[in-house]
Amino acid sequence: MRFIPLVVISIISLRSLSFHQPAPAAFRPETEKDLTIPYSITITSKKSGAGIAETYNGGIETLFAGAHVARMRLVSLMRIQSVFVLIDKGLLKSVTIIKESGNIKHRSDLTPTQWMQYNKKYAGSACQFTRDTAMILSHVCKKAIISLKDGRQLTAYYTQAIQRPVFSFLEPAFAQIPGLVLKYTYTYKKKTITYTATAISNSPISADILALPAN
Repeated sequence: MRFIPLVVISIISLRSLSFHQPAPAAFRPETEKDLTIPYSITITSKKSGAGIAETYNGGIETLFAGAHVARMRLVSLMRIQSVFVLIDKGLLKSVTIIKESGNIKHRSDLTPTQWMQYNKKYAGSACQFTRDTAMILSHVCKKAIISLKDGRQLTAYYTQAIQRPVFSFLEPAFAQIPGLVLKYTYTYKKKTITYTATAISNSPISADILALPAN
């Protein structure tokens, strides 16, 4: 989950990354099957008037997860942005952020330590699990409330039927959630932003979707 707007602070020198070829789907355990989940983005506000946040309204954020690499792609009127994470033996190896705005493109390659610093606002957050549930895409999802140290809160609905640890690397806000988040809501500058999963697919993901651009 990214608090809108997302700003890449620094551009780090490029490095080449190698990706392992995923094993055939028939021989991979459930947690390693390819997974694609698009999330719709809706923004509501009591006040009228266009702002930067409104350019994300109606946008789509898509999670692509393979065996060793995952990608979170945001497509909105404001920009197209992708976050790639490379994992090995359950550990985060590297993170790459690619942001496109018009003809301008930026790429940042981050180490795990730099990615932790980038998401430091989530450090020390408290997670309260409730008994409330919601049905999302035929999954019974439990409700959790995440309280950040600065006082902000996120409300998340997650399913334990889908376990994908890589999601916590892509979305550090949900590192304490014991399952996959299918819906979450938070408030930013008096606007309520909601991400809702609209489909779940285990179809094989095209290699070019999970591959980093050469430059």
